[in-house]
Amino acid sequence: MAIELKHSVIHGFNKEAGQREAFPIKKERLLDNNLPAVFSLVEGMVNLFGKRESRQVWGRFAHDHREGPFPLQFSGYAAGESEAAEFLTLSGVVVDEIARMASLQQAATGGHILCAHYETEAEQPRFIVAMIKERSGLQLNNDFVPQNVTEIDMSKLHQAALICVDQFLEIEATGHQDEPEAIDYLSFVAKATDGLSEYFRSALGCAVGVSSGAATNRLYAGVDSVFSESEALRGYRRRAKESLTEYLRQQLLANAQVTMEGVQGVLDRVVPHDLAQHVQDIAQVLNGERFKVPESFHVKESVVKSHSKVTLDNGRISLKFDRAMLGQQQQSELYFDENGRKLTIQNLDDEMMQKLRNTLAGD
Repeated sequence: MAIELKHSVIHGFNKEAGQREAFPIKKERLLDNNLPAVFSLVEGMVNLFGKRESRQVWGRFAHDHREGPFPLQFSGYAAGESEAAEFLTLSGVVVDEIARMASLQQAATGGHILCAHYETEAEQPRFIVAMIKERSGLQLNNDFVPQNVTEIDMSKLHQAALICVDQFLEIEATGHQDEPEAIDYLSFVAKATDGLSEYFRSALGCAVGVSSGAATNRLYAGVDSVFSESEALRGYRRRAKESLTEYLRQQLLANAQVTMEGVQGVLDRVVPHDLAQHVQDIAQVLNGERFKVPESFHVKESVVKSHSKVTLDNGRISLKFDRAMLGQQQQSELYFDENGRKLTIQNLDDEMMQKLRNTLAGD
């Protein structure tokens, strides 16, 4: 992903495993974004989000009076001019809070903390906080300025948060932060083997996690969009949904979570081998910013039921449709007028319209 880097800085803190004390190390100057190593480091960290090794967990800032100072400080920064001085102050809050929360975890160790404000190609503002460790592919000088970045991989990224600033401001403006189905503007990733990520989330005031109903709905919507928008995949749209529903039912019966790996496997089997490239990254797409399907979640049975098929057949008419399409409201796709003993099919797509025209024409 191409980015335009606005502000960046690397702070740090010292802490030994088994010790309680954590000592922040804060720098007083921002990094020079024109340095190739600086840009390469930030861009590399941004591009790790959503990869197979770093699935995203979506959420928002908490509002339970335990979220600490960062969310409020960030709100002021995002709503203002977002100048360099304000960015440096905000990054100082980040390192102070991470060090403070790390001091409560004996097993936690120190590291470097990258903060960066950038814009995407679509001019969408983003803010990233990443805790990194020095390895062979990353060298910092005494001022924490990157000297060489030869590779970026998950061994460098221990945990990180990415805030969609525009989406955060949108939900702030509506005042609907606490509604279950409100926009999730914050993404969190961590190494799968790292059991210490909770202190990092707490330091930033993150409340991660999506309700089972929202997650299940997002999964259905995402799969339907991916298949319907691709000319190569459109003919497999129905099969994809039926296979997905079967997988979700299996997870319900087993009381097991849906995972992106499981979804990927299901959809890989839907399309023939020669079209495999069109779905090979679908898990990343679903887990990404557009659809925000969590890496894993428990299925909402009522949502699966609403997407299950209903069959009507009286010998002359045969209909098979999603349960959710049926309603007694006049705007329903399948409007059931019980008193009039009528079922009206509405909002036909172009393909169905053409088929009906052809049938009337005798074709």
